[in-house]
Amino acid sequence: MIKFFRKIRQKTLTENKFGKYLLYAIGEIILVVIGILIALQVNEWNNDRNKKKAEEIVLIQIKSDLEKSTIELQEMKAYHLGRATTCAKILRAFWKTEPTYDSIAYDLRGSRSTIKYSPILGNLKSLINSGNIDLVSATALRNDIVSYVEKVESQLVDLTRIEESYFRNGVEMVDEIMPNGVLDKDYYIKELEKVDDIKNRPRWYNPDIEPSPNKSQNIDRVPFKSDLNELFQNKQFYNGYKKLWTHQFNSYRIYDEILVITNDLLDKLNNAKQVQNSEKK
Repeated sequence: MIKFFRKIRQKTLTENKFGKYLLYAIGEIILVVIGILIALQVNEWNNDRNKKKAEEIVLIQIKSDLEKSTIELQEMKAYHLGRATTCAKILRAFWKTEPTYDSIAYDLRGSRSTIKYSPILGNLKSLINSGNIDLVSATALRNDIVSYVEKVESQLVDLTRIEESYFRNGVEMVDEIMPNGVLDKDYYIKELEKVDDIKNRPRWYNPDIEPSPNKSQNIDRVPFKSDLNELFQNKQFYNGYKKLWTHQFNSYRIYDEILVITNDLLDKLNNAKQVQNSEKK
């Protein structure tokens, strides 16, 4: 097309037709401008298409992380709810004249444990810190993602504070009264019988250097034997388990709150996906 106009321009010049030359020159300029505009529009369409693909990949990854987190959060809720229930059972025994010691013996040992979990935040935080959060086209969804990370991190700080303030202190207080958690010789031997030594034995295990006897060794007595009647009249023992209950209950509550906001963000991501699919149609 440009060659065509060039030939016409040369012909008008040789024929000394300046008016026609000017007209064709303007036409040529208009065609060039139109070509540039079309090229820019095509480039913009390509950029928009690439951004939508990148956004789709980002949202799929975030959704995958959140779905994995919900499974772990449900397990954490169940774990800490179980421990809180156990601690509550122990604390209620203080209010009874004759607690059911046989059923509470295992609870005294199993309630002094905890685990901590952080939802998967790596991709979310990387998205925010790198500035790629702008790939998410919906302003409301961008804000929801940033808000989610802030809320979860705040809840994780609370978990750490609760663990330091209650769990560690509670364990220390209980250990002073019941150092090794062993109630009597028969109970300890029964617990050892539940363990498959071969299956559960670490590679570096050596019975000769273990501080506690195993099933195959003689157990003449249990050190620091605990008297349950005395334990359930000991104020420090009660306060120690009250701290453990506070930790376990609040951990359960916090994980429940994190699960709620995680599911909420998942719902919003699913809605955003539905909107994208409808736009494609």
